[in-house]
Amino acid sequence: MSTSIVDLASIDLTRDVVPEEELRSILPHRHEFQMLDGICHLDVEKKCAVGYKDWGTDAWWGRGHIPGRPLMPGVLMIESAAQVASFLIKKTSDWEIDRFIGLAGLDNVRIRGTIEPPARVYFVSGNLRISGRRMARMPAQVFCNGTMTMEMELIGVLL
Repeated sequence: MSTSIVDLASIDLTRDVVPEEELRSILPHRHEFQMLDGICHLDVEKKCAVGYKDWGTDAWWGRGHIPGRPLMPGVLMIESAAQVASFLIKKTSDWEIDRFIGLAGLDNVRIRGTIEPPARVYFVSGNLRISGRRMARMPAQVFCNGTMTMEMELIGVLL
């Protein structure tokens, strides 16, 4: 993959394009697993979304992963990207907005860098492909400081 789904330099990353109440009504994740602070880009026609999370120096995972050099775990990058993908599916498909989309699989996962707090991390999903009535596939990417730190293809299932 390695080609960016969207050129982050071409969009305004400083403002949210989806009200917080709408984002929270679409994604059920709360507390530590509320992995998105906002959606800063949504293109319904091109089926592409960019969400972000601001991690402070006190990120809950930083104390134990890894002491002295906190690194954002890859599984949290995957979870965050999956949340943007779930949001995008619900905004661009006819799937019921109140149904949960579970992570069914991953393909072509590549970790290309590390993320250390404090950091704003961007999660990009796009090129949605619905298979049948319950499966979806889409590429997803993670960026920090202008660099792609992870890319993958997510497989989601409507539960």
